[in-house]
Amino acid sequence: MNITQSPTREKFPLSRRKIFKKTISSVLVWFFLLAIYDAMLIFGAVTGNDDVWFPAVLKIVFITILVLAFISFLTYLYQRWYFAVYFYDLTDKYIIIKKGPITPHEITIPYERVQDVYVDQDLWDRILGIYDVHLSSATATSGMEAHIDGVRKPAADGLRELLLSTIHEKLNKKQNVSNIQTNI
Repeated sequence: MNITQSPTREKFPLSRRKIFKKTISSVLVWFFLLAIYDAMLIFGAVTGNDDVWFPAVLKIVFITILVLAFISFLTYLYQRWYFAVYFYDLTDKYIIIKKGPITPHEITIPYERVQDVYVDQDLWDRILGIYDVHLSSATATSGMEAHIDGVRKPAADGLRELLLSTIHEKLNKKQNVSNIQTNI
């Protein structure tokens, strides 16, 4: 599985901790869902015949552990694939972000449309020491789609500074061209 690279991703790489974060988050959701299901099955087994409830509970717990291990393995493989195809690049005119191995989608934002660049962390990011770099524009999808998630602090700060300086440069050039045209 080759990792999709760009000059920007090489300079500001994603952290492999992102794979761990996404895997653990998914596994915890499945764990709680299976725990609720198991509780209902165990309650049903306990209220039945007193001689068979303990083996039934052991069987339920064992099957749940196997299912959770299988789900964890599949989730880990999917997250590695997602990590490998995650692409972002800063070209001369656009910021390009491509995500998703099964149903890939791409967001392309002209620098002139970016209104804000900020870095944040959720709880898992804070625990794992990774950050998300968000790009805000006037489009509805920018808040959800226009972000680079799972970079370490130096990469997050570097991306933010590079984006802000490029945006500032593009806006200054556009303003200078407008001033020249109005003076003619």
